[in-house]
Amino acid sequence: MQFVSESILLLAGHDDMSPPNSNGPFNNNNVEEKKKKGPLPRLSEELCLVCGDRASGYHYNALTCEGCKGFFRRSMTKNIVYVCKYGQNCEIDMYMRRKCQECRLKKCLAVGMRPECVVPEFTCKAKRQEKEKQRGRARSGSVPSEPSTPTPSDAGDKRGILSPATISQDEVAVAQGAGEPGGGGGGGPGSGPLCMPVPGRKTLTAEQDELINRLVRYQEEYESPTKEDMRRSALERSSSDPAELQCKQITGLTVLTVRLIVEFTKQLPGFQDKLCRDDQICLVKVMVGAARRVMREAQVNASAADDSELHLSRITEMTILTIKLIVEFSKRLTFFDRLLKDDQITLLKACSSEVMMLRCARRYDEDTESIVFANNYPYTRAAYERAGLDASTIEKNFKFCKKMSKMKVDNAEYALLTAIDIFSDRCMLQEPEKVERIQSIYVEALRAYVDFQRPPPTGVIFAKLLSVLTEVRQLGKLNTELCWSLKLKQKTLPPFLHEIWDVPA
Repeated sequence: MQFVSESILLLAGHDDMSPPNSNGPFNNNNVEEKKKKGPLPRLSEELCLVCGDRASGYHYNALTCEGCKGFFRRSMTKNIVYVCKYGQNCEIDMYMRRKCQECRLKKCLAVGMRPECVVPEFTCKAKRQEKEKQRGRARSGSVPSEPSTPTPSDAGDKRGILSPATISQDEVAVAQGAGEPGGGGGGGPGSGPLCMPVPGRKTLTAEQDELINRLVRYQEEYESPTKEDMRRSALERSSSDPAELQCKQITGLTVLTVRLIVEFTKQLPGFQDKLCRDDQICLVKVMVGAARRVMREAQVNASAADDSELHLSRITEMTILTIKLIVEFSKRLTFFDRLLKDDQITLLKACSSEVMMLRCARRYDEDTESIVFANNYPYTRAAYERAGLDASTIEKNFKFCKKMSKMKVDNAEYALLTAIDIFSDRCMLQEPEKVERIQSIYVEALRAYVDFQRPPPTGVIFAKLLSVLTEVRQLGKLNTELCWSLKLKQKTLPPFLHEIWDVPA
């Protein structure tokens, strides 16, 4: 446990476990900025924050052009996964915006565009149908009725989820940063609710809105490792990878063996005095060819083993980087820093493989049936099998990813499911009731968000989303069994994974 404390909590700087809000959107400087008055700039003089084209207005919480507005809407409604072909560091302008969609989408998120502000397609369809009905009534001579909108009293009747009944008053104050002057999900214009409320639909409370905004923001921030982390990990792998070294050794042995065969053949009785030169050359070629075939078979067998080790090394490398990101994300969760240090470690160790399954589902590309991680390498079923992983376990993982893709789970729902899984009941917790109370806050936030964002029947959708947690729990157990099977196959796992998943070295 002591080693895990150092390897899990210290890898992300456990000395400061409080959410980093001191320089965030809730400080007093933002309050002063919002009070400043002055003439508004003309939109014709403003440029799109994403590509530099002429801006047409504030779209999804950021000043953008019509092109980036439509691109962001399509990306969110269709849950498209883009792949950069140029190193994931493209400078987005009016030319490159068409060349690299992944970097364009990252730029959209970086300038403050919110996925939650995109109105779902079913809502747009319902609005179009309502307008058609109104036109039909107008043509028939009747007066179109105004759509009903919730009154302020109706909105105020909904009880906030962050109440003294569920958590202590001090902890409520942490989560209610949006209620203070100058609060907001990400600063800038339009830092109100997640998206404009649809007439006749339930609305989110201010606390729920802020909680979800914060979750999505941290999920995007800790989605991928930094380039420095990727570079360092690649260097460590190349320095310890035996594949290239062994290939060079086999090549050198082949050359040396051929030379020895030639010298040995020359010393055979009658070779030089009874055979003509052409027969000598022919005999040497036959013997060298036989030796080369033997060496080639040895090289192929060694190469197959090395290929398996290389694929396993890549997978474990990305696994370690992903777990470190999960730790960073967990530390930023509201109320996580209110738990005992031992309980924090218990939750992080237990949830790491389960949250990884949710992240795999987010990175799943249904068109290619692969999981595209931060190193831009598509991990297909074949790639996992070449690493020596169990085929049935791989199939269950990909089946789960495909199911999540068909459910059209959005970023906010993924973030909420992740938080709920992190605050799940685990063995060895010292304050299980406190963890359960915190989890209920995120469960209620998910229920409210589904009621607010999804088409009816929302109760069925909410139940399906919660059932996902049971499935990832089972997949997490399969991951532990997989690690044990690798140990029996004499496969080597990094010490970090041995410790966090309690697999003996």
